[in-house]
Amino acid sequence: MNKIFFEGMENVTYEQVLELIAQTGRQLAATDRQLAATDRQLAATDRQLAETNRQLAETDKQLRNLSVQTKEEIRALSVQTREEIRALSAETDKQIREMSRKVGEITDTLGKFAEQQVRPKILELFKSRNIELEEIFSNVIIQKEGKFWMEIDLLLVNSIYSVIAEVKHTMRQADIDYHIERLEKLQQMPHHLVEGTTMYGSVAGMIMTSEVERYAIKKGLFVIKPKGDGVEISNAPDFDPKGWTTVFS
Repeated sequence: MNKIFFEGMENVTYEQVLELIAQTGRQLAATDRQLAATDRQLAATDRQLAETNRQLAETDKQLRNLSVQTKEEIRALSVQTREEIRALSAETDKQIREMSRKVGEITDTLGKFAEQQVRPKILELFKSRNIELEEIFSNVIIQKEGKFWMEIDLLLVNSIYSVIAEVKHTMRQADIDYHIERLEKLQQMPHHLVEGTTMYGSVAGMIMTSEVERYAIKKGLFVIKPKGDGVEISNAPDFDPKGWTTVFS
């Protein structure tokens, strides 16, 4: 058997060298095959990445298109909603105006009914309280400088006294406060029908709670309310009314 000497190594046979070379060649071939397989895997991975990128680009395009479409749909829906709200608001306003008109008609009717109940008897009612009034005026409109200033439902006068009456179907405390405010205005700027007289205030209501009645009496007003088929002054016989004295202008 031939032997070959390599420096630093023990003597090995020629056959062993050949076997070592063959083994190294096989290992290199296996490594080449592994590298080739790895290259194929990398190429496949690249193709997958390219496909993924293509799909992502397509998805992004779809999302952008969807975003534009969604914005347009939202804009169209917003316009439609505004139109619907505008139409609904117009219809609601119409219904409110119609309801207000009907309520106004009912209120006017009730107010006229209350006035018709009070007006024919009011002179007699105050005469029973030793206040003899000579004339009665209904729905007196008073203007100042050509503009509406106030309206008086019933105005009763003689040369000494005048009675300013507010007539409501339903009398409330706020109506009493407003009536007193008018009396104070008339005292400062008397109308020619009441100037030089002592004004008395009166409130009449077909419906009036006992609380509102007591409030009016406490404020010094005569209170007229229903009794049986007619009306009466409910103040006590010794009631001392508040007077608002006016002077000639």
